[in-house]
Amino acid sequence: MSGEFDMPAGACAACKYQRKRCNESCVLGRYFPLDRAEDFENVQRLFGIQNAVKILNSVAENEREKTVESLILEARMRRENPVHGPVEVEMRLRAEMERVKKELDMVKKELKFFKGDDDHDHHQPSSSTF
Repeated sequence: MSGEFDMPAGACAACKYQRKRCNESCVLGRYFPLDRAEDFENVQRLFGIQNAVKILNSVAENEREKTVESLILEARMRRENPVHGPVEVEMRLRAEMERVKKELDMVKKELKFFKGDDDHDHHQPSSSTF
């Protein structure tokens, strides 16, 4: 995605927010067309326009699309979880993974038991004669 891009008709979400004319030099226009206005508003609230532009300018052109998606995701999570943001989501997912791992271990043990692979099934006690 390097080089020129087609400007959407009218201003992008960033330029519309700033009430200015959008042109080909608009850094945010490619990533925030009008149909992504809500995403832009979330990013703007969390990072501010100037910081978002600085972040985009600090990464290589070929990484900007992923960078914008990261900004959008983090801003969306912060809007949904104002106190803990993405950390809360991570904690919830880690707890869910731990629960699922324990469940998987239990299922594996049950499967092993029902298949007859228990250690005590293969080793019969020897009877000792005195």
